[in-house]
Amino acid sequence: AANLARRPWLAVIQIAALSVSLLALLTLTVVRDDLIGAWQRSLPPDAPDSFLINLQPPQRAELTQAFAKVGRSAPEALPMTRARLLAVNGKPVKAADYEDERAQRLVEREFNLSWRDAANPRNQIVAGQWWPLGSNTPQFSVEEGLAETLRLKQGDTLTFDIAGTTWQAPVTSLRKVAWDSFQPNFFVIAPAGWMGDQAASYIASYRAPDAGFNNRLVAALPNVTVVDISAIVREVRAVIDRLALAIEAMFA
Repeated sequence: AANLARRPWLAVIQIAALSVSLLALLTLTVVRDDLIGAWQRSLPPDAPDSFLINLQPPQRAELTQAFAKVGRSAPEALPMTRARLLAVNGKPVKAADYEDERAQRLVEREFNLSWRDAANPRNQIVAGQWWPLGSNTPQFSVEEGLAETLRLKQGDTLTFDIAGTTWQAPVTSLRKVAWDSFQPNFFVIAPAGWMGDQAASYIASYRAPDAGFNNRLVAALPNVTVVDISAIVREVRAVIDRLALAIEAMFA
């Protein structure tokens, strides 16, 4: 008691330090498993390590055959075309309309647009709803980050230029996209029944069955570009493992 009376500030510091330490330990106890699990789920053992781009529609059968030869199912090949946003609700968009530099870059360039019938199971609908299967009604689904950057909302009408042709439709849903999934994702998606006849190349991601698979695939499909990201995947997985180890060490 006499020591406390002589140096009360030291006792306060010690008690505060102990309280903060206990709080950190309790917090770590709660979030440890969820945090490590989320990291590991973000990059599962079978995560894609290769991207294939510029696949032409007639070559999709050859892609399926290439995977069948090694006893694997072919990855989903998704259509992709270049599109430029011309107007929102009939008002032409200009870079000067936005203060955000990313928004300015987006409206000044083309970006990739795709179409599909069923919703992507890796995307979460956060506003509105996905169109019914087989729908040919003009509409768009927009990634929520793009919507926030360009100040778009459900119900807005977007006008795109695709190879000189104008495509106009309302935004009927917003999607949350896992960009770290090593899967093809798109800012804007339309119904296949409406835009499916548009000329496009295809993109796919997959885990190479063996070391020489990508070389054989490029030899069979010379116009296709295969991007090997296995080194990036290994590095990301190593970082996740080190973070998990650090969390476990802190907990110990």
